[in-house]
Amino acid sequence: MHNFKRRRNYNISYLEMRVTILGGGYSGLNAFYNLNANINKKLISNSNKFTFYTAYLQHIINGANYISNINFVNINEVKEIDIERKEVKFSDGTTDNPDAMIIALGCNKGKIIKSIDTLFKKDNLSIQPESWRDEIVAIQLAFYLKRLGKNVSYSGDLLNWAGKNISSVVKEEMEKAQIKIVENADDVIPECQPLEEVGEFDYKTNFEIKKDIYAVGDLIRKWPRTGELAMRSGVFIGKHLSGKTKDNFKPILINIIDTGRGKAIHFRSDIPWGGNFESVKTSRVRALMKRFIEKHYVSSKGNMGFLYRL
Repeated sequence: MHNFKRRRNYNISYLEMRVTILGGGYSGLNAFYNLNANINKKLISNSNKFTFYTAYLQHIINGANYISNINFVNINEVKEIDIERKEVKFSDGTTDNPDAMIIALGCNKGKIIKSIDTLFKKDNLSIQPESWRDEIVAIQLAFYLKRLGKNVSYSGDLLNWAGKNISSVVKEEMEKAQIKIVENADDVIPECQPLEEVGEFDYKTNFEIKKDIYAVGDLIRKWPRTGELAMRSGVFIGKHLSGKTKDNFKPILINIIDTGRGKAIHFRSDIPWGGNFESVKTSRVRALMKRFIEKHYVSSKGNMGFLYRL
């Protein structure tokens, strides 16, 4: 087990365990929510707001809320992380050397948001993701723009990396929506880039990149970037460090893409991690599920809660 169990054996209580979480997004918040309440935990972010980007497109279309205020955040910006010394330096000149550190700083979505805002102002679009890791966002954007009556074409892998059956259904639904599949596109959705001060990390067993240092969410190299997967990693590490689970993390891609025609594509797959499981269903109920999920995460301030078990 980790330092938490070992230190308890030396009669040091959980109240003396200092856990610092860097980042108040999908994974950081859920790590915070799932750490035992009596652990001395601290969440540091550059904002006291949780932004649910999945609902941002609905915000543009119909003004749906996609932001929650978080009152337990310590506002600061990470300047440097020293993995070897387990030390983080902040822009205000302070440093922190916690017993355990969870790095959940995600990636910078600024360019993606700017690109999306620009595309909604156009009538003729040919969309392509710069990276396959952000393809789900690009596909959902294509469906919503078509729903608004725009002329839309799409170029990309069509989620073939997630499974042939999933890709086939996505292609079929695009054809039904009259979204033309093309080889090349002009409107490129930029890749979500990690902070230069942090970079990305290879996945290590249960996210431990160095003794008592963990990297979760979009910082994991070569993983698809989805809020749901980032949340799951945060929930897991919170439970794992609290001794609530001894299981290993099993990554799975779960997502719902709204076709904009009253139905949505709901799929699951572990193929990106060398598995052979994939499931895909399309129905009106899935579209309602997506609306519920968008409202749930905003009202729950990013807390995955019972949805982790679905």
